[in-house]
Amino acid sequence: MEEDFYFSKKHFLSGLMLPKSIDGLMMKRGDVSLAKINGVWKKYTESVPRGRKPLSNHDDLVLIGSGKDVEIEREQLSPDQIETLITGMNNNH
Repeated sequence: MEEDFYFSKKHFLSGLMLPKSIDGLMMKRGDVSLAKINGVWKKYTESVPRGRKPLSNHDDLVLIGSGKDVEIEREQLSPDQIETLITGMNNNH
């Protein structure tokens, strides 16, 4: 299936701070979703079937790429990595 991948800094930060559920898959605090799009690993906060409207409505949501049978991975960040990202992203408004 071909999918569109989106990233939102606001959504990403909220996911770092709280557990979340993506399509029924419970993710722990600090779980990061990665997709290999055109040979490059990218963080994403949402994926939808190609051409469909994203479910979230964050004003900073951007399309980062599309692909068919994209390789997906989950990365678990340490508490120190989470705090560093939250602090760094909040300071870069």
